[in-house]
Amino acid sequence: MSHRFDTAYPNLKGCIFIVTYGRSGSTLLQNLLMTIEGATIRGENHNAMECIWAAARRVRMTRYSWGEEPRGPEHPWHGADQMRPVKFGAALVDAFVENVLVPPNDARWFGFKEIRYNALGDDFPMVLDFMHHHFKNARFIFNTRNADDVTRSGWWKDWDRDDVVRLVEGMDARFADYAAQYPDRAILVNYADFCDDPAGLEAVFDWLGEPIDPLKTAAVLARRLEH
Repeated sequence: MSHRFDTAYPNLKGCIFIVTYGRSGSTLLQNLLMTIEGATIRGENHNAMECIWAAARRVRMTRYSWGEEPRGPEHPWHGADQMRPVKFGAALVDAFVENVLVPPNDARWFGFKEIRYNALGDDFPMVLDFMHHHFKNARFIFNTRNADDVTRSGWWKDWDRDDVVRLVEGMDARFADYAAQYPDRAILVNYADFCDDPAGLEAVFDWLGEPIDPLKTAAVLARRLEH
């Protein structure tokens, strides 16, 4: 099935999104996945997709609350019937791809990782559904990590331990629920499964229909990350 991305990215197979929380090992996962031929997976963007989804949602709310019939200029919602929320959302996503992700035109996969999904609360699945609708063959990889290990890593050491554990366990539950509901578009991984041996990602690579390159993944594991 054709997608509007196909014109600019004729080799595109799909879009990969690493969905997680801070200090989960997502940067390592990102680099391991970029050993896939033609894969460009960008880093974080302060969850810009939340703003895009929220803007499209507000236009949709306006269109279907006040745009069921034409309203004259004397009405406070004049012109709501002319709004096109789906096209508006698509245009915002296209601008995000072109100006934020900036993938090469010969990309086979592109996407990004983000750690700020916990701020979405109950809107979490709706944002992912929006992304699935607008991105070609969207694939969500939920990266998890043992909560105790997270509490001892990076800036989390300065947080209340119980708060961190609640955040991690709460997000892990959301991840599991979404993956169970949509196994064709979402998969769960755990940092412990691939931090020492990328063979732990075989199920993910198989799910993407891609081979693991042992030499490239070994080189990623041998390279020190910058954070």
